[in-house]
Amino acid sequence: MASTKDDEYRKVAETIEQRAGIGQSEIVAGWQSMLRDMLVRMQPFLKPGSIITFQKVLPDESVFFSRLIDEVPVPKVAQAFYLPPSVRHQMMGGRAGHNDEIGLSDAGVLVASRVDSHDVIVNALFARASCTPAVDVYEQGQLVAGYQYSSIDACRSELGTVLNRHLLQSSMRNQLHAENVK
Repeated sequence: MASTKDDEYRKVAETIEQRAGIGQSEIVAGWQSMLRDMLVRMQPFLKPGSIITFQKVLPDESVFFSRLIDEVPVPKVAQAFYLPPSVRHQMMGGRAGHNDEIGLSDAGVLVASRVDSHDVIVNALFARASCTPAVDVYEQGQLVAGYQYSSIDACRSELGTVLNRHLLQSSMRNQLHAENVK
């Protein structure tokens, strides 16, 4: 009989496959491209080893952002921004500062990449109840890793580890590769 942990792993694998399929996907490549474009637009404001956000956010979003800064270590080779629901809502044509229009499906997203490259992108969705907080990692048009969490707090507490695993280590691999090419 399979263990509960095996069932859990199988469920996660099936969810990822249903969302993105195996290998390169046009949908995933398009999503990664959109995230890359956002990072490029935010580049003048991004800071190595830091998370930034927008100037005008709602009070609860400001509190959430403060917790991100306190609880999520960003490697010095990486940079990140927090996109709160109110800003995303406004980007999609809604009015600024109206929580009742936004809904409470999530507490925002975090998008991160290495400072020197947007080839690997980490995208965290801080989903509220009825949805699952998750972190996805994209590289070369593929979903290369997906993590699901039982709560936003669990997602936030593991995010630094995910950033290290995928952004710091990929930076180290690139440095080793560059040295071997010389």
